[in-house]
Amino acid sequence: MTAKQLHIITIFLCLLMSVQVFGQTARIDSLLTALQQTDSKEGKAKLHIQLSKIFERTEIAQSKEFAKKVLLFDNDSLKSEAHNQLGRANFYQNQLDSAAFHFKESINLLNELGHQDQAASVRISLGAVHLRKGDYKNAVTTLIQSAQYFEKKGDSINMAKCYSNVSSAFGELGDSQKAITYGERALVIFTRKNMLPFKAVTLPNLAGEFLKLGDTLRAKTYFLQAEALAKQRNDQFSLARVYNNLGNMYLETDHDQSENYLMRSLDLRKETKSNDGIGTLYNNLGYLQLKKGNTQKAIPHLRTALQYGKGSNASTTYNNLANAYQQLGDYKTALFFEEKKSALNDSILKIENQKAIAEISTKYETEKKEKEILNLQNVNLQTDIKRRQNRNLMYTAFALLLIGGILTYAYIKNSRKRRVIAEQMQDLESQKVEKLLKEQELIGIDAMIEGQEKERQRIAEDLHDSLGGKLSALKLFVEDIKKSDQALYDKIKMVLDESYDDVRHISHQKNASAMIEKGLIPAVNRVANRLKSTKKLQVEVTNIDFKKKIQNFIELQLFRIIQELLTNTIKHAKAKNVNIQFSEENDTLNVLYEDDGIGFDSKKTNFGVGLKNIGNRIQKMGGSLTVDSNPGNGTTVILNVPI
Repeated sequence: MTAKQLHIITIFLCLLMSVQVFGQTARIDSLLTALQQTDSKEGKAKLHIQLSKIFERTEIAQSKEFAKKVLLFDNDSLKSEAHNQLGRANFYQNQLDSAAFHFKESINLLNELGHQDQAASVRISLGAVHLRKGDYKNAVTTLIQSAQYFEKKGDSINMAKCYSNVSSAFGELGDSQKAITYGERALVIFTRKNMLPFKAVTLPNLAGEFLKLGDTLRAKTYFLQAEALAKQRNDQFSLARVYNNLGNMYLETDHDQSENYLMRSLDLRKETKSNDGIGTLYNNLGYLQLKKGNTQKAIPHLRTALQYGKGSNASTTYNNLANAYQQLGDYKTALFFEEKKSALNDSILKIENQKAIAEISTKYETEKKEKEILNLQNVNLQTDIKRRQNRNLMYTAFALLLIGGILTYAYIKNSRKRRVIAEQMQDLESQKVEKLLKEQELIGIDAMIEGQEKERQRIAEDLHDSLGGKLSALKLFVEDIKKSDQALYDKIKMVLDESYDDVRHISHQKNASAMIEKGLIPAVNRVANRLKSTKKLQVEVTNIDFKKKIQNFIELQLFRIIQELLTNTIKHAKAKNVNIQFSEENDTLNVLYEDDGIGFDSKKTNFGVGLKNIGNRIQKMGGSLTVDSNPGNGTTVILNVPI
């Protein structure tokens, strides 16, 4: 199959508007009523134009009649619109010479009126006529000129329409790479601008080019996108073209699928009364019958295709007819169509023509690149001028700075020395103040702790001497009850014993100073033994190499910290064993505390009040605290305190 069969659909892009009318009957009635009621000639002409546009795809003859009436009015602006409508109507009827005439008349009138933008838009339609006639040189020339105009105007929409038609021309000339280049340029703009009617035409055009290059996957993807878009818009014209192209894609591989698509396309064309692309459709139907071996059925389809085919499309039909008559043994008729094909190919695809078209495209691309280079050069020139100006300013500023630097060098040097000396003096004063504050803070902390310990010692002594003595006396009085009520005596004695033990325990707890009189480690051992006796928690205390005597203040703080850690373990950890290890290294006491409890996520969990207090105490002593714990793996606490 030739490129014409795959690209004929894109010539609709030259018709700048795709009129889709909803509630068409009501609108027609409204316009006809207005036409009867108005007495203004200009008003009537404008209504005729609107009616012509409505009927241009359904009742083409009626559309032409309305447009012809406008030509009777003495108004060049309205006449230009009427000629444009007549060009479109004749284009749909495949009356290409008449279409070209009216488009040219419209362009001339618009140029005389100074409406260059509208003239350039109609010129796209004229390029589409040349394309359908197979006059590729004039088609490409006209469309490239239009593209250049719209590029200067920054009109990307009309640029895209030109690109799409140029893509069709190169596709029919067999240059698929250039066809894809221009087609993809158009598709990008149509997609960005949401121009669905034009996108619906460009998609199958690109699909056809990829199909020619053997890329059936991308071809099918584009065809199916075009089908979905046509259904979404309820565009029966576009859908008919898509089905024809899908049928063409399956001609060689799946005859049933191909025939299904081609017949659906034919039904839609009959339904919409559209002859556009009908030649390609009948050619495909004829070729399909040839592939199926139905030569007699193929010939009527192919002869019908000749009534509509132009350019390379007719060449393909001639070739198929030659093959058909050759299969029937009618070599004379076969030779006739073979000669027709050769003559047509010589006229439309001769080397000189292809070279001329290639030169037009190359010149356009070259001019476009030269323009881009010129713009870049202008930008670079402006940048260079600014750079020189900036350089001159920089030299001037540098000279001034140099002179100023020489004049002020000595002053700056002396100022720097004075500033350094002042900063050093300030640092010394700051260090003195900081040292004094730390000393005062330590004195305050020592005084506070000493006061707390004295208070605790007083409370412990009061508990032991006062309440303990009273409990002992009470035990003596209770002895008298033993003789009269043994059961009551036993209960009272048990409560008294427990109360006395509690008083002694509280007394010992409060009087931490007394507990650590023999040293930190013995005090911790006593606490450990007391906990072991409960048989609920086993506490092991290990002294590796710690022998140095340390300040009572540090011992007392560390003892309180270990008590706090044991309390946390009993309350929260659900542990069975605790190991406390003391060691010394580089004048630093290291305490390692480990339990085998449930643990917690030390990276995510915020420390409680207890651990925060421990951290503050360690910091006051100039030491460090490390807590490492994971759920299910117990908790490890490391204390490092300088001694």
